[in-house]
Amino acid sequence: MLTRIRFGGLGGQGIVMAGSLLGEAATLAGLHAAGSNSYGAAARGTACRSDVVLSDVRIAYPHVSTADVLAVMSQAALDKYLPGLVPGGVVFADDFSLQRTPEGKFAFHAVPATHTAVREFGSRQGANIVLLGVVLGATGAVGRAAVEEAIRHVVRARFHETNLRALALGFELGRPLAAGGRS
Repeated sequence: MLTRIRFGGLGGQGIVMAGSLLGEAATLAGLHAAGSNSYGAAARGTACRSDVVLSDVRIAYPHVSTADVLAVMSQAALDKYLPGLVPGGVVFADDFSLQRTPEGKFAFHAVPATHTAVREFGSRQGANIVLLGVVLGATGAVGRAAVEEAIRHVVRARFHETNLRALALGFELGRPLAAGGRS
């Protein structure tokens, strides 16, 4: 099993945190994980990405040149990273900033990550964790318990409850998408 996941968005949306939590959760679940990230010169508002490679055997090449799964939180990230998706891959796009949906040989899911965070927490904070939960609920790449443990290891204690709730909401949104297709 080799799964290459790319998260994309804008600085300040928690893209790097989502990738870090996924990598930590994968190692806690007994998988091999490698990750990298990239972001613009400005801390907020510029393009950023976080790549995670997951495998049940040692990882020979730790970078994502083509992704099996693309999870994005902005239209700009969708436009930029979609060409790097393998044919037959899966896209999860936060519908909050989605202006158009792409066509191609991939499964596409518009998901209400930001809308869910605003409804549940009164702000956009947590949308990245909702999106992470959607990806994992739909793909089964890493189990929920491992991600919950990763949150307890990586996130400051005062944010545990919010992040655990956001993750649970994401898993709930993601489970029905496991069958594939477009939504």
